[in-house]
Amino acid sequence: MFASITEFEWVNVDSIIMSHLAYPNLAKIKNFNRDLNYTGFTLEDWDDPCNLVFVFMLILCLWTGVPKTFVGLWVFFNTVIIHPMDFLIGTVGRGPKYLVDEYAILDTRYWVLDYPAVSSISYIEFFVMLPMCYLWYRALLKNQPIQHFYALIACCSQAMGAIIYGVCEFKDGFVHIPAVDWPPTFEGYLKLKYFCYNDLNRIFSEKNAEKKKK
Repeated sequence: MFASITEFEWVNVDSIIMSHLAYPNLAKIKNFNRDLNYTGFTLEDWDDPCNLVFVFMLILCLWTGVPKTFVGLWVFFNTVIIHPMDFLIGTVGRGPKYLVDEYAILDTRYWVLDYPAVSSISYIEFFVMLPMCYLWYRALLKNQPIQHFYALIACCSQAMGAIIYGVCEFKDGFVHIPAVDWPPTFEGYLKLKYFCYNDLNRIFSEKNAEKKKK
């Protein structure tokens, strides 16, 4: 039953509750007893007070100005979504239930196991990189020379976090993520989703770094 649902195909799953045993990285965790319902997007926990952080950052950034360049859009996206999401939804496990469950599926080192290295990175993201990215965004829109300083700190912090994140999982034998295939095989929905989540984001970051060098 579980194997057929994990494939990306049109099936009637209105009455099916997906067990965590369908996912290899979650099946190894004995104390994980949360059922994962993927019959559609649920509105459960969308009224969590933590969600106001995203609203506040969105209003603050738009009040500062609208991004007009590719780099500006990238910094805006990180300030409003990425850094708050990794900490609040990923590590703390607060926010929309669907997104909290997705973090558990993509990497059990977040709220499921509270892995020290990943938790530390998330704290740095929220309390250091988030304000740094906003200052970078503000300086970028106003074309202030200090924008380069903010960019250096933010990018170095992100690079450091990515290295620690990747090296730790490599040392652990890739047991916390759904699947690792290279070149990607796209045999099922989970592998396709993880490729989009991880590898495309890495390619995007590398392209952005190349443009900055030029």
